Amino acid sequence: MRGRPRDPGVEARIAAAALTIYGDQGWAGFNFEAVARAADVSRDSLYRRWKDRRELLVAAMSRVEPPPTPVDGLSLRDTLLRTALSSLERYLAPGGNALLRLYVEAPQDPELLELFHREVITPAVRRTRQLVRDAIEAGHLPADANPTAIIDSVFGAVLMHVVATPAELRPKMIEQAEEYVTEVVDLTLRGAHYDDGR
Repeated sequence: MRGRPRDPGVEARIAAAALTIYGDQGWAGFNFEAVARAADVSRDSLYRRWKDRRELLVAAMSRVEPPPTPVDGLSLRDTLLRTALSSLERYLAPGGNALLRLYVEAPQDPELLELFHREVITPAVRRTRQLVRDAIEAGHLPADANPTAIIDSVFGAVLMHVVATPAELRPKMIEQAEEYVTEVVDLTLRGAHYDDGR
């Protein structure tokens, strides 16, 4: 007989607590006890779901960094706009600094790095590259267009924008987020000779 289904509300609460604690305290302060306390759940609730803190952190990351989902009828430009703006908003949301911290700390822990890439980074990159390849096959980009360069130009710019903007300018950055992302995407696609036929 199967047990009760997991409560998605509990998992969302755990993920939010995990991202906040890791973002604030880093790997040194990240453990099941701290997350359970912040999420107001028992440690057993965590151990039933994840075998260790690496799995817990990466599972939390995968909830906030899902691969882009193609939408029928949506152009590459519109998909990049939507995905890049969503990425910028995630960096600025509560717990968003956890993503920035993980990029720095993960290389120091080979197991964490491998898990993070397998579960979060690789699926997102593959999906986004496929969107660019689809645009090439549809004739919207030249045959020699470089998917990696296009992706790095857009999402690297978003990441750099968040990292390089001082705290006192963050309200303005948030206010102008859509305008900035639009400029980055259009500049990138113009350089790649994108033409969606409009």
